[in-house]
Amino acid sequence: MTTQQRSRVIVPPLYCPLPSAVHPDAAEIGENSLEWLERLGFFAQAGLRESLVRTSAAEWACRIAPRGSRHNLQIVSDWTHLGFAIDDCRFDAGDMAQQPQVLIPLTMRLMAHLDHPEAPVPDDPFARGLRDLSVRARECAPAAVVRRWVEGNMEWFFAVACLTAYRTSGAMPSLADYVNLGPRDRAMKLTGALIELAEGTCLPDAERESAPVRAVTQAANMLVTIGNDLFSLNRESDQEVLESNIVGVMQHEHACTREEALHQVVALHDRIMCRYLVLCERIRPTASDRVHRHLNQLDHLIRGNLEWSGRVSRYHDGDGRPPSSLWAMMPTDDRPTAPAVPGIAWWWDDRELAQR
Repeated sequence: MTTQQRSRVIVPPLYCPLPSAVHPDAAEIGENSLEWLERLGFFAQAGLRESLVRTSAAEWACRIAPRGSRHNLQIVSDWTHLGFAIDDCRFDAGDMAQQPQVLIPLTMRLMAHLDHPEAPVPDDPFARGLRDLSVRARECAPAAVVRRWVEGNMEWFFAVACLTAYRTSGAMPSLADYVNLGPRDRAMKLTGALIELAEGTCLPDAERESAPVRAVTQAANMLVTIGNDLFSLNRESDQEVLESNIVGVMQHEHACTREEALHQVVALHDRIMCRYLVLCERIRPTASDRVHRHLNQLDHLIRGNLEWSGRVSRYHDGDGRPPSSLWAMMPTDDRPTAPAVPGIAWWWDDRELAQR
């Protein structure tokens, strides 16, 4: 283990004045997910059950969609457990993590079972799990939500393939590339669809694609990405996969220390949070009930992900900090101007937002 690996990063408090909630059945939903994975044959791999227990994946699902129905949240929890299993066995670790020529064809085969659950399923627990989830999602959610979830899985797979290409070539994405790539690697499109599936909502594309709603949604997705990256930094440093972490990207881009990059990322998080709050405040007065629900869902997505990320043993293994130190009373950076990061600066352009 290197000196850098032995030196554990402690994430500074983050600014997040958003509501907290969790569905009361999280523990039982989690147990059901583990039983589902066992029936699929996942736990033949030594240590995988223990690894998935440490993800507290059901708690994450029940925090980002606290108003979900018990039945539909089970689907979300099952997908989340399966997603972590894919990460641990295929994407971030395992034999395929360094072999894009094997990984990319695998993801294309998995997509077939999301798109067409009627097709024969091979003797592979990942394919069987995705096929089962596709059947269940289609039984309880509108077609538009299912389609966004399926396409969100494709976006996630494509982002994983892109980061695998960086990893195997020894390259690091630029910050401009990462703000586009990171939320896709964190599966934000499909996460949004899963929240709608859980809570029985569906935001029509005509409202979803307006510039202000796209801006506030992208800001929320970036906040989730940064929060997850900050708290998974120690784990990803140990695994040497910092091309998929904004702190590693920031450190490389600015040729600075890990500690300096960490504080730059915290400042960026808080600056985006302030803009997110402004965008919500501007959208709400004239928004439809559907957009109001969407904004409330984004609030719980951001806050719930941070609460889970800041405590989950998957990321901390006992070296995390007490919950009382998660939150900052004031933002580290509250400047109302756009940061010098191509791809996200338009969230601060009021004229651009008003014209679309």
